[in-house]
Amino acid sequence: MAIIVFTNALALVNSVDLSNHCSKVTTTDERAEVDVSAMGSGFVQVTKGLGNAQIDFEFLQDFAGGSVHATLSPLISSTTPVPAETRPVNSARSATNPAILLASALMFTYAGLDSQVGDAAKITATFKNAPGGTGITYPTS
Repeated sequence: MAIIVFTNALALVNSVDLSNHCSKVTTTDERAEVDVSAMGSGFVQVTKGLGNAQIDFEFLQDFAGGSVHATLSPLISSTTPVPAETRPVNSARSATNPAILLASALMFTYAGLDSQVGDAAKITATFKNAPGGTGITYPTS
């Protein structure tokens, strides 16, 4: 069993590597529970409904050109899907380092500033599956 200590993950947004500013990533790949119980059922019967695919990145804010704000701020008003990807380790995809990829994502949350005196300026960016997207995939190559 390989235990992962999260120290050097990949955070890739619209093909820009923001890993050196990422402090947290949360991925969500879930399906709604749909009750399909009918008369005569002895138990509740459920099946899978629509999926929800989402990647949340927490970044240390940086207003330098080509960094966090310059990469993310245009995406909040855009309706053009972009890829959002993370990996456990910032190295090539493999069977032991699969990507968690939202190939067609729209950014729905961008907190340009969320901090207080004495704290690191951390912000959150939330990406969800875009129209026509296939949800989260787990490519190894």
